[in-house]
Amino acid sequence: MRSHHGNRTTSYGPRSQVSSGSLGGGSLEGLSRSLTKEERASLLERIEKSLSLGDGARRQIIHSELQKERRNELIQADMERLTFRERLKLWMSGLFRAGGQRERFVALRLSQARQRVREHSQDMADFEGRRFLPGLPREIRALCRAAEPLSGFFSYIWYNPSALRTMLDYLLARRIPDAKNSLEQLCPLEELQETFRETESPGKLKQTVLERLSKYVESIPDAVIDELEGGMKPLYLFKDLVLFDYDSFFALFRSSRVEAVSEDDISFGNAPVSTALERIEELYLALHYCSRVEGEPSMYGELLHAYCALRQETEPGTPLEDIPPFDEEKVLQRNLLLLAREASRLRDSVPLQDMIRFFRTDPYYRFMAYTPRLRLREFYYANLKIKMLDQLDQRFQELRKGALDTMIRNLFPRGLSSFEYFSPEVETGIARSGVAELRVHRSLQFIFTFLQRIFHDDLSDFLRILSRMMPSRNRSNSVDISLFAASLEDLEQRLRAFDISFSPDSDEGKTFYRYRFGTADRDASQLNAYRALIQQKNRDARETAEKFQELLQGIRARFLSLRRGSMTQMNERYRNFDPAPGEDRPFETRLDRSVKVLESTQNILAQLILLESGSGSS
Repeated sequence: MRSHHGNRTTSYGPRSQVSSGSLGGGSLEGLSRSLTKEERASLLERIEKSLSLGDGARRQIIHSELQKERRNELIQADMERLTFRERLKLWMSGLFRAGGQRERFVALRLSQARQRVREHSQDMADFEGRRFLPGLPREIRALCRAAEPLSGFFSYIWYNPSALRTMLDYLLARRIPDAKNSLEQLCPLEELQETFRETESPGKLKQTVLERLSKYVESIPDAVIDELEGGMKPLYLFKDLVLFDYDSFFALFRSSRVEAVSEDDISFGNAPVSTALERIEELYLALHYCSRVEGEPSMYGELLHAYCALRQETEPGTPLEDIPPFDEEKVLQRNLLLLAREASRLRDSVPLQDMIRFFRTDPYYRFMAYTPRLRLREFYYANLKIKMLDQLDQRFQELRKGALDTMIRNLFPRGLSSFEYFSPEVETGIARSGVAELRVHRSLQFIFTFLQRIFHDDLSDFLRILSRMMPSRNRSNSVDISLFAASLEDLEQRLRAFDISFSPDSDEGKTFYRYRFGTADRDASQLNAYRALIQQKNRDARETAEKFQELLQGIRARFLSLRRGSMTQMNERYRNFDPAPGEDRPFETRLDRSVKVLESTQNILAQLILLESGSGSS
């Protein structure tokens, strides 16, 4: 990964090759689960880390002791900057107390801190009794009131990661030039269909999407990301102040947050330093974060709009950009500005740092301020990866169907042949009955078309020639080829019989239509008989498809074995049956063409069966 302003050295997406698999193979199931539970959980964890969500370290005070040498350097530098009056005090302190000059200088600094606290208009602390006095919570009360109107917004963001993801997704889609917010914007569907058709690999689709996503995210200019991260800072730097535990703070002074934000007069109590000091340190640190905002703070309007829209009773699925602006958006923006001004006033007027250092008995006391790290580019990639792969799952059936339609058109430019009686309307009617389902029409239509246009018009003639031209030593292959041709003819007759069985004039067809149009008035036994009829039709169709696949596989295996023989001899033999003028290798050319047709037919049929059975669906 790149440095903040350097060149990137690693990709946000995987570069490893994905196994291509086969068109009808197991990789199809893998695509319907493009993200496993483990992968999704890992990406969500990556999102949380990139946004510094749920970071417990930021909520803790990390005390940092100076090294002795560094401490002495600071003391020496401060002593050199003493005024004449301060030098005189330091010298006179040596007349009344023991200890070296450095120890007396530290005591002087603590005394000065105490004096600055006492000069405040409010009674803040009882240094001798080691107590914080009611003047401190009275000062903090205005801060609590300023933070209260923003508590819902900040709580919603920081305690609801999925909502924050949605809000940031909307922000980036609006702010990044030419943002890719959908699968089709990243990879046109036609291109994905073409990839699927060419590679016959569902896994290749996923790889293509991830490679395109990685290049897209890496191509976003650094300046755009830096500007967006800068605009997000108020969400982080004001978080601890808005979500500060005001209830616990005011409880230390025998009051509550509810009383503090009210207009009532409140009598606060005292709070022991031993129990209140760490809470005051947390408040001081929260104020310190706010001071890091340059100028007057503001939040992206897209975030405020998304927040308001997500909390409203809007119609599900309505795009955020189609929802009109809310008045609350301007109110939240104004409230943030008011809080920033109150925090600035408090930092300047209330000597929290002096009180902390005095009660820690160390004018050089400090604690580490955790700086949240926002990695917006990493968030964008992980979030889009989930989004794009989910969309790929949702669109896969459409992609596969589109690719199949193209493959079928390439094989049968005139489209598929129709049965006389068995049609898609028949299947729709069966499904509408609610009793059973028959989803076999397109696969059987595809087989029927193959038998009519490829087998009868070309393949049967080629098989006949092969059976006659085979050498005597390959007589078994000749017999097998003749049997394959005869079996395909039998299969065509079986398909015609299946089609006729849906004719209203056939006995079986009459039974079918009688049950189909009268299921509402049938008793349980009659409905069972109708269901059994449809189940039998499903079995007949599947057996036909399996037999067809078996025959094609057998023919293809014989063709491949012929490829391994002497092509010169086979080409000469073939010319005796088919002169094929202009062809140097007539047999080899026709054999290769037939193998390609058989392979394409097998792959298409396997996908049609998967579509009809629902396997591999998203």
